[in-house]
Amino acid sequence: MSANEKCLHISRLHHRPLKAFRVCFLRNGDRHFAGLNMAISMTHLKHFETLLEQVTVAMRRHVVLRSAITSILHIDGSALTQLSGIGEGDMLICCCQYEEMIDMEYRVNKDFLRLRNLQNRFDGRRIYGDTLERVKPTDLPEAIRQEHKNLQPLVQNPRTVIFCGFAKITGTKRVVKMVNKQYMEHNSDDPYIEGEALRILKSHPNIVEMLYSVRDERHLYMVMEFLEWDVDEVIQVFGPMSVANARKVTKDAAEGLLYMRKKELVHRDIKPANLLIRYSCETGVGTVKITDFGMSAYYKGWKLYCCCGTPGYMAPEMIGVRGYDYQVDAWSLGVSLFRMLYEELPYAYSYQTLTEMYAAIMGSAPGYPQEMVEHTDPEAKELMDALLVKNPRSRLTIDGVVKHPFLLH
Repeated sequence: MSANEKCLHISRLHHRPLKAFRVCFLRNGDRHFAGLNMAISMTHLKHFETLLEQVTVAMRRHVVLRSAITSILHIDGSALTQLSGIGEGDMLICCCQYEEMIDMEYRVNKDFLRLRNLQNRFDGRRIYGDTLERVKPTDLPEAIRQEHKNLQPLVQNPRTVIFCGFAKITGTKRVVKMVNKQYMEHNSDDPYIEGEALRILKSHPNIVEMLYSVRDERHLYMVMEFLEWDVDEVIQVFGPMSVANARKVTKDAAEGLLYMRKKELVHRDIKPANLLIRYSCETGVGTVKITDFGMSAYYKGWKLYCCCGTPGYMAPEMIGVRGYDYQVDAWSLGVSLFRMLYEELPYAYSYQTLTEMYAAIMGSAPGYPQEMVEHTDPEAKELMDALLVKNPRSRLTIDGVVKHPFLLH
């Protein structure tokens, strides 16, 4: 597997039928009760409190309750607080007043498991069969085609297409990204929020700007600004970056990540290929902008657990599925700086399999190339060492990065 291939944790699709969806309600701490199957109708159920009342009445026919059901939680312990948080095939834990969720292996009835498996297979066939490899510019929505000309594919794979073209009125070069949003939802434990994240981060100088977006049932189309290079392309063409160019990229990327933190967003796939730049051999790096928010997620104070990103850039706590926060982006920024200066990765370059690479990230020190490290700017080396710390609590934060001496020149 190449360093550019994604490592995605396969999960379920949050499929929401129009009339009703099937859910299994389990009793907190009861390992013998096999669950209560219910069809939840969004057209008839208007309030979350009504759901609590209905579940209480139905469950009392099967088990003894200390009180009414006052809280419902997902299997992972996250609280369900609104109806929109329920999905087809969910298994939910019901708690009475003053009860804390008991984490255990719950028994689930065979009927529900059979229906859930059938639904998952149906969703998988429907989603994975929708390939974008044959999509042409003429297949784009009319609203986009009317405003653009000379659209040509830059990247095209079964789940994403990136077109490049020109705005008809201004002649400005633009990018149109087409994504199978249902596939993205299906392949992550977290909601797919790329378009939403770009709207929240709009107009920051170090975040790529989405001009507008168009949606249909399955796809999201994002019209974005165009930058000529990404950092990885510059490294591939010209080799390791100068200290000045690496400093500029790191500083601007850190400013973008700091702004993301203020908006409670984690990127989860920071790497040179996702750092767009304006670049020339004469003047070096100009504008730097973070792009590709397809794996971004909200962080509201509860740890994230989805294993996602690009092998070689993923933080130890993400690989170990120990729960993580903003610090995964700090780690990835440190790996990116390493690649900018050495044209290598601190762990991935000498390993043949993902298992070996992940084991090194989890347990080994970064492998600095000895023939180059002697000539490394001491402050750059100090910054990389501070970012490539396996314990996220001891790792330098993005706030610390923007104040680091290496970036203050």
